[in-house]
Amino acid sequence: MNKRLITAIIAFFIPVVAGAAAYQTLSFATQDINIGARAVGMGGAFTAMVDDSSAVYYNTAGLAKIKNIEFYGAFDKWLMDANFTQGYVVMPVGFGAIGGAFTFTDFGKFQQRDDSGALTGAPDISPNNIAASLSYGFPVNDMLSAGLGVKYSNLTIDDYSESAVMFDLGLQAQLAGIVMLGAALQNLDTSFTNGYNVRLGVGTQLFEIQGNNMRIEADAKYSGVFGMSYAVGLETNLFKVLAIRAGYDIKNSNNALSGLTGLTLGLGITIDKLSMDYAFSSNGDLGMSHLVGLKLLYEGSEEKEKKNYKKMTDFLAYQSYKDGEDAFNEGNYKRAQSYWEEVKGMAPDYEGIDIALDKVKKLIASGGSLKKVEELFSEGMSAYEEFDFDKAVKKWLELKKMYPSYKDLDVWLNDAKELKASKGMSKQSEKSFREGLKYYNSCDYAKALAEWQKGLEKDPKNLKISQYIERTKEKQKEIKEGIRIAKADVANDSTVIDGVKRLRNISNVCPAYQDAADILSTLKELISLKTKDYYYKGIDQYTNGNLDAAIVYWNNIEALDPKSDYLVKVRRYISDARNKQKALMGINKLKKK
Repeated sequence: MNKRLITAIIAFFIPVVAGAAAYQTLSFATQDINIGARAVGMGGAFTAMVDDSSAVYYNTAGLAKIKNIEFYGAFDKWLMDANFTQGYVVMPVGFGAIGGAFTFTDFGKFQQRDDSGALTGAPDISPNNIAASLSYGFPVNDMLSAGLGVKYSNLTIDDYSESAVMFDLGLQAQLAGIVMLGAALQNLDTSFTNGYNVRLGVGTQLFEIQGNNMRIEADAKYSGVFGMSYAVGLETNLFKVLAIRAGYDIKNSNNALSGLTGLTLGLGITIDKLSMDYAFSSNGDLGMSHLVGLKLLYEGSEEKEKKNYKKMTDFLAYQSYKDGEDAFNEGNYKRAQSYWEEVKGMAPDYEGIDIALDKVKKLIASGGSLKKVEELFSEGMSAYEEFDFDKAVKKWLELKKMYPSYKDLDVWLNDAKELKASKGMSKQSEKSFREGLKYYNSCDYAKALAEWQKGLEKDPKNLKISQYIERTKEKQKEIKEGIRIAKADVANDSTVIDGVKRLRNISNVCPAYQDAADILSTLKELISLKTKDYYYKGIDQYTNGNLDAAIVYWNNIEALDPKSDYLVKVRRYISDARNKQKALMGINKLKKK
């Protein structure tokens, strides 16, 4: 055995097996290494963002995030022939969650030697450690969580045995909704000697897009057994199914080892409420360690009821929001306001609800109407095309008071103000600009570009014409891409509604784009069959008591074909289903009281 490898073994195993005696304290080194497949995959950088059962080990405050009963078991093929077996159970209790953990560590077999290093011939010894802990984490307020834990540990080496009772304290804080901070004081015993740990961590979520996200964390840890160390970890979750992790654990013992010592990698797969995690870590001359963990979530009846209640609330909020939009577009503004206030009451953070309410309240207060809004916009556009920018600005400012978010109003207002302040254009450029603008407003972008190119040839430095040329090219790309996506959507049974809606919108807004209308005409038979299918599926779901699904099917009919023969019937059915849902919500509220 070479000198380097002997040094490596000493670096790892002496503190682990003899940590208690060396520091004259009852804390143990087995409470001071990285465990748990998810955390190990991130290099042990898990103090700030821990949100699963391993919070019992890393930071008890993280238990406050757990809302379901969680079971976790793991096997860690550690260094040489040593291994860990772990089991965790976490259960929501009161405002927080309580967690229990059990760990058995088998350090393998060691030959007995005398002081000179010669074999004594005595039987091999098999050191082991048994540890158990009980922890509770709870929210202090919207930003801060706290946790505490008690643990028991017993180390046995041949006929030597030592036990300890230790305590953990933890804090987690979320700042500005994106930065997480974590702090944990661990393995405290009554003597408060240098065997305890101090963990500090900071983490953030780099992005979250449709269920995909990436999180990163950096930790610093002081250990009374191993000294100072640092770690950085990264976790990427894809489609709520696959997790990819990487990390690096930086500590003094790395210097005694070769290769990529401290590098960790991890992989996780989640199917419904079952997760399997794998982690790999490099230990240089000592080889690699592998850890496999299995997690199972159990959703209790109370948690299921809360989720179902929230699902129903979100669904009714969506329906009321859409009803408000329909009422607004029909000119019934007070009814639209009523629907949107209902949404605000059910789901105060519903996306776009504050803008919608502000819009309709301003329209009612100004005594305006959607018809008046459209008239003002058209009058402003007519003045703009005639280069009467004073009148255009006046009309559009009047419109802005009624309907601040109407179409691209701010864009047109800025253009009018810029042209008003400019020195104007040559007569030839002005003529080309006006002609191109008429084509642009009717979505005939090819002719608009041709006219503006003529104007630019006569006046190459005309920034406004150049700006409109670029804007038109972007519009062309946008519509072309929209048609491409729509074609792909209508070819897929699950997205056909999105495709039809996209094509219909393009066809209505830009009649000059015949492609959209042509595709829609070829889909008439498919749309007819689909609406009939949705009608009967909705009835089937309604009779089985699945009101959400019934409403979705019936709403799909109008989305596919606003002139469908089924519309009168399904609107009546939808109204009836919603009334039943609201009645159920009222019953649930009474239950909670």
